[in-house]
Amino acid sequence: MSNYNSIEKIISAEILRTNEDNLIANRICNTTFRGEIKNAGDSVTFIGLNEPTVDDYTGTISYESIDDTAITLNIDKDKYFAFKVKDLEELRSSIGLKHSQTKRASYNLKKAVDSYVLGLYGYAGASLQQATVTPQNALTVVAEMKEALEKANVPDGQSWIVVPPFLKTKLILAGIKFSVNQGINGTGAIGYTNELGCDLFVSNQLATVGNVCYALAGSYSAIAYAEQILETQIIDHLENSFDAAVRGRIVFGAKVIKPEELVCVPIVDGGNSLADEEEQQQQ
Repeated sequence: MSNYNSIEKIISAEILRTNEDNLIANRICNTTFRGEIKNAGDSVTFIGLNEPTVDDYTGTISYESIDDTAITLNIDKDKYFAFKVKDLEELRSSIGLKHSQTKRASYNLKKAVDSYVLGLYGYAGASLQQATVTPQNALTVVAEMKEALEKANVPDGQSWIVVPPFLKTKLILAGIKFSVNQGINGTGAIGYTNELGCDLFVSNQLATVGNVCYALAGSYSAIAYAEQILETQIIDHLENSFDAAVRGRIVFGAKVIKPEELVCVPIVDGGNSLADEEEQQQQ
């Protein structure tokens, strides 16, 4: 059974590494909380401070109390994976490989989490006008998102933007260079650039309704997120089967806690033609 325990620990560690390096939620959200997560239904607390006021100096100084602002986040999302395995030794040897079952399970958990977090666009305090994005206006769309954050007093260096792959393509055609953000463990594969005055990430998990995709921008304090990887188990023999199995769970929660520092813009793919509208009309 100790051999199984070692496999379970390795799989749990792989899921943790995948989430640390590839989860957009871990890159853009406030993840500093108090409390312990043992199961779905638990809650944690995010602590902040109220803003101090600035008064006119008239010779005397009054000191105000700066109270903590405690925000409770419910861990109300519970996801799992479970798949059959013919050979546990083969599973052990495949752990860590790019296309292994455990790696795919890790990525699919990541997709489920990111889809939920990026689906919170409806809570954004600012929503920009819908734009049909082309290489000619891609920079303008991103700049307007950044401007909206600056109007909300989000400082440079404390903001992020998440865009879909089709907007990344248009930014590349407009001259922006992207790299791969590999994360703290070196296993990440997130498209990334910081050439536009903030951290810009690329994700397939942005909310889409029809042909409209909801790109997001925010501060690193706008969304609270907490997670816990629970049981990763090896089932030696499934009932009525010669197969073994692997199963695992992740519980998490996310909440927009500073809507004034979150911006949403609905965008539509306008194609990748480098000709401007006037040239196209002349043709």
